[in-house]
Amino acid sequence: MTVRVVQWATGATGRAALRAVIDAPGLELAGVRVYDPQKVGVDAGDLAGRPETGVVATDSKDKVLALAPDVVLYMGRVESSPGGCFTDVTDLLAAGVDVIATGSSFIDTRAFDPARHEAIAAACAAGGATFLGVGLFPGFWGEAIAPLLTRLAFGCDRIIVRESLSYAGYPSARLLFDGMGYGHPPGSAAPALSDPRRGSSPFASTAAILAKALGLQIASIEPYREVAVTSRELTVAAGVIPAATVGAMKLGVRADCGDVAIVVEHVTWMADDVEPAWSQAGQGYHIEFDGAPTLRCSLKLGIKGEDHTEMGCLATAMHAVHAIPVVRAAAAGVLDLADVQTFTGRLT
Repeated sequence: MTVRVVQWATGATGRAALRAVIDAPGLELAGVRVYDPQKVGVDAGDLAGRPETGVVATDSKDKVLALAPDVVLYMGRVESSPGGCFTDVTDLLAAGVDVIATGSSFIDTRAFDPARHEAIAAACAAGGATFLGVGLFPGFWGEAIAPLLTRLAFGCDRIIVRESLSYAGYPSARLLFDGMGYGHPPGSAAPALSDPRRGSSPFASTAAILAKALGLQIASIEPYREVAVTSRELTVAAGVIPAATVGAMKLGVRADCGDVAIVVEHVTWMADDVEPAWSQAGQGYHIEFDGAPTLRCSLKLGIKGEDHTEMGCLATAMHAVHAIPVVRAAAAGVLDLADVQTFTGRLT
């Protein structure tokens, strides 16, 4: 049976998902929701770099609802406008539309915001619809791969799930300087993410889903932010970072699950030598088990010179697209990756 899909948003991740929906057998593109006024009325094929489809983009949620799609791949402005995005999602679910959403605040809505979780659960019940949040980190690496690795373990005292990235080539001064705190004195409270609770909240979702998958109970969870200063001035894509200011950082959570600790962290730097112990593993995704056996598993996207960010957007998009059959087959309600059986992607 053909599944009618609406692609919501056409940024880097959304365009990748849109191409996959257009190309996939068994999926029918029912509509496209865009934010840019210049994209309204544009054929989906032109937006995705594909032949014309006859489906044109709209900026109207009401028009999307009128299409009565089976599922919406929701990739809206979750990080910058979470309140509006949660409203969009609850409206879709209440209308009986299944939703697969990307964005850190959608990975485990219960851990991120219990009130919003209850609103989404109520919308699922009202519409008889299903919701799943997916991503790459968070949304895949810790939630799907870390539980799989426990098949190799006799015992484990600590599981570390880590994303390691250089931000030297990332051009957003607003995000890196004002938001994260690069270029500020290490004790400055001015950056938005200087508060560990705010900066680390998305990683609590990974810890919660991983604990659930392993049958563990979280007794307590501690957010943290650690910084390292640069000994010299750094010129990066976002601007200049003065000497003696923040040039590398860790954001994360430590979850106490009794005999097992779960650590989920995002490690970033502006130059490899600011804190070599953090950057020596290189860019990518890492899982470590302290136990028997000790192990480390790593994932790197773009191994033949491709842009890491572009490959990450593609991987996130495909995780959502490949989840469509799982969501369509599931009972109504809020799912996470601990609830669903392992699923694979269609490679042809």
